[in-house]
Amino acid sequence: MNATSRDFYADCDREMLLRAMIRSGFTHEELADESSAQLRKIARSERRKGRGDRVPTSNSRQLIGQLCSGAAKSTNELRAIAIERALGMDDGSIFVPKVYRVTRDAARQSA
Repeated sequence: MNATSRDFYADCDREMLLRAMIRSGFTHEELADESSAQLRKIARSERRKGRGDRVPTSNSRQLIGQLCSGAAKSTNELRAIAIERALGMDDGSIFVPKVYRVTRDAARQSA
């Protein structure tokens, strides 16, 4: 998952996420804070490479809660990488990258 795009999404393996959170001992709030710190590092790296536009800068506690409860099934790929790194997991072990055909006002359809 090293080659990323700001328009990619990643589907969450909810069971793996919950196991990783239990093993790490993070609460939703702690994971959101730690993954936001990781995401800021990723954003700095993207800016240095000249790809700084449309890069998310934080992971909300709501998003983490929705991923854990199953209410949200996917998120931006860079957010997913930040969550995996905050949990000490390898890139791609919890989230699977997925390319969606996206139009701004339409529902996403899997490619």
